Amino acid sequence: MSKTKISAYLKWSPLLAFIVLAFAPLFVKTYYLTLLTSVMCWIGLAVSWHFFSGTTKYISLGSAAFFGIGVYITAIFSRILPLPIVFLLAAAINFFFAFCGVGLVTLRLKGIYFAIFTFGLAELLNNAILFWEMQVTGTRGRFITSVNVYYPILIITFVIIFSIIILRRTKLGLALRMIGECEDAAIHYGVNTTFYKILGFAVSSMFIGLLGAAFAPRWGYIDSGMAFNPLYSFMPAIMTLFGGVGTVLGPIVGAVVISLLEEYLLTTFKDYFMIILGIIMIIVILSLPDGMTGKFLRKAARTTEGRG
Repeated sequence: MSKTKISAYLKWSPLLAFIVLAFAPLFVKTYYLTLLTSVMCWIGLAVSWHFFSGTTKYISLGSAAFFGIGVYITAIFSRILPLPIVFLLAAAINFFFAFCGVGLVTLRLKGIYFAIFTFGLAELLNNAILFWEMQVTGTRGRFITSVNVYYPILIITFVIIFSIIILRRTKLGLALRMIGECEDAAIHYGVNTTFYKILGFAVSSMFIGLLGAAFAPRWGYIDSGMAFNPLYSFMPAIMTLFGGVGTVLGPIVGAVVISLLEEYLLTTFKDYFMIILGIIMIIVILSLPDGMTGKFLRKAARTTEGRG
């Protein structure tokens, strides 16, 4: 298969996938529809994480902080505002918090210091909200009006994917790639790396918070432990590394494979699924350092060069 045909398939596959998924509730059972919702949420989280961290190599472990903020915004405002307005509010608050409250401080850090700080942020918010609930309201957690979140998650996930595909072609996307390749060289060429890092981090966090706001009504009841679960920090990174960081396709493939594999192992080997999942992931990452899509793209490139 030529590189041109591969590009054509990849170009139209998101639209075809959206059409198929839009009609899925008509012929898919409730269990599989719930599973699809979770898979799409993980896809959105992985792609959002990849946009900043996978591109710049600034590994953020604070996704749970922004996901949890989105969850609690829905919990607080869903009873007084329409859900679309709540989602927009969650996106705006997360963007502002990431840009002004976090990015201006943390993105002057590098390497392991940045990763540790962002992870600590999620834990800080988790414990702060838990303390506030217990001291002010006297209860832990709160109820949310449970609604069908399939279509909101479907729409938001595909909006995120298309938005990031477009953003990667803009000046912001180019600046983030230059920072990931060599930040010193980007500075030498006149790129305002601090501004673009903060802006890219804020956009990524906005998308993550938006997914949290849309996913919250599925639970019906939430507490800080659920909203700020560390899995929402680690899994997007793991899924991206598993699928490959070279393209947007990598985190999508990684999110689909790992979320489905986790569901299968959880239902089949309930007591050992984390051990089995960990072993599988270690083997795959060691044997495929560029991820699942990296090997496929290299093979396609060699085939095209050989025919040329």
